[in-house]
Order: sequence, then structure tokens, then C-alpha cells
Amino acid sequence: MTKNNQSNLVKIAYFDEQAAIDALQIVDKGSALESLSKTLEKESSIDAEGNVGKSFLGMIGFGLKGNAKRDKHTIMQSQVTSTLISQFLEKVSAGKIVLCTVNKPTLRIQKDSIAYFRNLLPITHMIKDFSALENVDEDSQRVLSALNFDQLGDSLDSFPAYYELEGIFMERPAIFRFNIDGLRNNYSLLDLAKVDKLKIYGLTVGYRDSINLAFDNQIDKLVAEVDDELDFDDLRDNGSEKDENIELYPVIDVILAGVES
Repeated sequence: MTKNNQSNLVKIAYFDEQAAIDALQIVDKGSALESLSKTLEKESSIDAEGNVGKSFLGMIGFGLKGNAKRDKHTIMQSQVTSTLISQFLEKVSAGKIVLCTVNKPTLRIQKDSIAYFRNLLPITHMIKDFSALENVDEDSQRVLSALNFDQLGDSLDSFPAYYELEGIFMERPAIFRFNIDGLRNNYSLLDLAKVDKLKIYGLTVGYRDSINLAFDNQIDKLVAEVDDELDFDDLRDNGSEKDENIELYPVIDVILAGVES
């Protein structure tokens, strides 16, 4: 892990715009968007309609209310994002935004994780008749036939909010979280796991006592029941007792990821 190092990224694979804007707004005491707009207007005094001095943020409808899904990136959208990335990295390098940087996180998509199913989704669009598949029992075929795969992607995206991949942080296993809308330059979750020279800027947001990211394990944890016999004092005492032998795995929200030169 290193901090305050100058970035040498040559291609951006992932960028959480909202997280970066929030960080810049805090550091600049609420003036980050105004500064970004002025920088863009200085870089190009004439917009696509021939107007001079018009705000780029207003012109392209850059809502900044979250990572908006965009089917295509226009030149103007790319200019806004590129400028935002530049200003963000400048603050990180100057130590004004303190993040952990991870070189070569060795990302891996665990089998049966939500990220695993999300990455397999495009394959389902090529299958017309699930009953024709070999080595698939009748019950599974009925389930597959009943699913609406056109909406499954949106359902998966909304269920976890973040997709989790296993990786390495400070020579230990860790969990890296990505927002699907932050993927750039046609990268997929699988592509991130294939990049050897990936560099990540992120924030440690917590710890887990398990590195198991399988979908059924996540559901089990979600619906886990609390023993009704325990009262408040019992819960408080149990919560204060920590097993030092339990290994904890850091959870890192990724803000920026790219390929190094």
C-alpha cells in the first residue's frame, strides 16, 4: 500500500464518479463542481451548439446524482469525466484525499458469487431453448425457462448495490467492491480480473469474518435469525467478546481503477 504517489495510469477501467465528487466537495468545501465547470469552460470556450461560455455541466445533463447509466459516451461526457479524474488524482497525490492504493490486487471472481452470475448473464441471451441443454435436469430447466433474463441484469444490479471480487491487499485476502455503472472503456467484471497491471484507489469501509462470497452464503447471512432467548445484556456482552483467532478480511470500496504503463 502506498499513499500520495503520482498516478501513471494510461487507461481507466473503473471510476465511481459520485464517490469522487463527494470527496472533492468535502475537500474543496462545496466548491468542487463550480471549479470543475470553470475548468471545462476554459478548455473549450465554444460548445457543441456554438454558444460561448455555456456551462458544460448543464449542457450535457451531467446529473451527478449517482453513477448514471450511459449507453454511449460522447466527447463532451468524456471530457467532463477525464477532467474530474484529473482533479481527483491531483488531490489524492497531494494528500488532500487520503486513500489506499493497491498495485496488482490479483482480483478473482468467486464461483457462485453474485459477480459470477452477473458475468454469465450475456451467455443466456444466446440460448433459445433451455430444454435442449444436455446434463440439465427437468427441475432446473423449468426454473431457467421461467426466468426473465432480460430483467435479471437489473435485478442483480439492484440487489447487492456493489459487486464483490476477492483480491489481495497488503499481502492478505481482501474483498473489493465495484459498482457496475462505474465500469469504463467496455471493461467487464471479468476483464478486471484479467488485468495484471491493474492499480486501484479505494477506501477500507469495514471487515468481514469470511471471504466466502457465494450467493447462498450472502443470503444465509441476510436472513440469519437472532436467538430470541438472548436479552440486551447478553447481546452486548457477546458483542464485546472478540475472538482474536478469527481472521478478518478488509472490505474496500473501489473509487478508481486503471491500467498502469
